[in-house]
Amino acid sequence: MSSPYQASAAFGTDAAVERDFLRQVFAWMFLALAVTTGIAVWFHQSDATLRFFGVHPALFYVAFLAVIPLTYAMRSVVRSPTLSVGAAAFVLFLIAAIIGVIASVLLDVYTTYSVVGAFAGASGVFGGMALVGYTTRTDLSRYSGVLWGAFAGVFISSWVFVLTGGSAFNLVIGYVGVVVFAAMTALQVQALKNMRAQAVGGGAAAEKLAILGALQLYMTFVNLFFSLLRIFGGARR
Repeated sequence: MSSPYQASAAFGTDAAVERDFLRQVFAWMFLALAVTTGIAVWFHQSDATLRFFGVHPALFYVAFLAVIPLTYAMRSVVRSPTLSVGAAAFVLFLIAAIIGVIASVLLDVYTTYSVVGAFAGASGVFGGMALVGYTTRTDLSRYSGVLWGAFAGVFISSWVFVLTGGSAFNLVIGYVGVVVFAAMTALQVQALKNMRAQAVGGGAAAEKLAILGALQLYMTFVNLFFSLLRIFGGARR
């Protein structure tokens, strides 16, 4: 079976359509990041969220894990011919809102300098690797299995750290996470260049596909940010 990269090369995806699709993807991604940032700052204005999760710590993990089924729900929305673009956008912004609540706790735990520094670093790494993914002629899909396996390893290790602790282990997770999510950025951007060919005729199908792509990049950026925060984050005293 040929890869999406090979298929795109064979059928010659129109460059203008490709660029328009990627602009849609990044526009939705930036909107999701804006929702996350706005909610995080809003809840950070008081320590109510931190106190609430301090009393109900299980709900923090429930909120964290709720992102997983919602991500799979997005795929179902995109594939369904009866569900609208609005439904896909709702799922995207719901995920962004949940992560915004989680991030508000980080603003209480870490210094503002650490959070801003990690965000700036994540933006730089993400932008650089996105450019690599867009311009490279190498078929990165051959590495997708390894990267998704590494992603699962980072995710499981993160939960092990929650249960066991250990500053050295936290740093290892952070460094491995940066490498994995940086590589996944390039992989996903290249895949998105070819994804537009699946939305025959454009319209709502292409828009929903753009929202799915935005969610993928959004999650990769967020995980890259969290990995850098693990490495360079300074806790408030």
